[in-house]
Amino acid sequence: PIIMLINRSPTLITNRLLLLLSILSPSSSSSSLRRRRHHNRSCSSDSSSSSSGLDINKNNFRRRRRGTTTTILKSSSSSSSTTKTRNTMKKIDAHLHVWPSSNEYTYEDESKIPTISGRVELLLDEQLKANVEGAMIVQPINLGFDHTYVQNAIVKYKGKFVGCCLVNGEEGASEILSEKLLVPNGVFKAVRFNPALFPEDRNGRKMTNAEGKKMFKLCGERNALVGFMCFHGIDKSYDEICELCREFPSTRVMIDHFGFAKSTSDKNWQKILDLSKFPQVYIKLSAQFRVCPENVKVEFPYESTFPQVVDLLQHFGASRLMWGSDYPFVKNECGYENASKIVEMNDFLTEEDKEMIFSGTIQRVFPDSFF
Repeated sequence: PIIMLINRSPTLITNRLLLLLSILSPSSSSSSLRRRRHHNRSCSSDSSSSSSGLDINKNNFRRRRRGTTTTILKSSSSSSSTTKTRNTMKKIDAHLHVWPSSNEYTYEDESKIPTISGRVELLLDEQLKANVEGAMIVQPINLGFDHTYVQNAIVKYKGKFVGCCLVNGEEGASEILSEKLLVPNGVFKAVRFNPALFPEDRNGRKMTNAEGKKMFKLCGERNALVGFMCFHGIDKSYDEICELCREFPSTRVMIDHFGFAKSTSDKNWQKILDLSKFPQVYIKLSAQFRVCPENVKVEFPYESTFPQVVDLLQHFGASRLMWGSDYPFVKNECGYENASKIVEMNDFLTEEDKEMIFSGTIQRVFPDSFF
């Protein structure tokens, strides 16, 4: 059998050798062999992370899972598989923003006027080019708590979008959420908790203050998700997030932008992974350009995030991960169409993983919302 491999491609030689070794070694696991044979894939990155169980070089990486080590090699058919993915896989964006131009909306002050165009019609053009079929629109901070533009956009393009509204923890916020935003048959199906918008009470609590807990509980009762935007690091909000998840387990949670952890060596990365102990927590693989380490060049496809995806896949599973772009900010980075390809370029993900991350998870989270 060895002689027959002469003049064959390196990938074919590797696959045949693995098959031969499985025959000669009865102790080899058949499931491990099937994974090698059917899911050969690679991650081209020069970084490595021992904490994530990932060793990366140009041609292969090694994944450690439950005490075993699996070597995943680059497949010669990866390019055709990627082409198929781009042409046929449904995509729904789990994180983006829209806002009106200063010609059609009066902003509070000049500092709130966006420097990037974010009109919903421009987004639709971008989505058409990128083959993205829907999205969750997150209320942008420059519009404050005026949800009119986002609400009108979702109503106008019914079946295309769902909304994530913005709240603070001030007194009366839970009443506004209950009566004006999370209403029956309304467009808002998620609520954004930004710790920076929550006042600290006399006990040092922010998102776990009285209003915060009322709103978090209400979201569970009305089948809405809470999205945490921990821009200054999840370590500052980790205990409060855990407290809310333990006290109100029926409320589902989304963590924005990899939890703002910059690589698997980030001091907060383990805290992100530890949140997997709560089955109601989901992670957004979004805004990759925001979470690149300072010593890494920020450029598409942001390969420094690939080891993070491996870690998240191992801890959460693909059914608790979802892709997001952070449009329109991404226009000044790699562009929307490129942003929609980043998950595809994670070659260690199976086609099933990609389908779940691109659209499966968000459709299960928001059933009957996109059509």
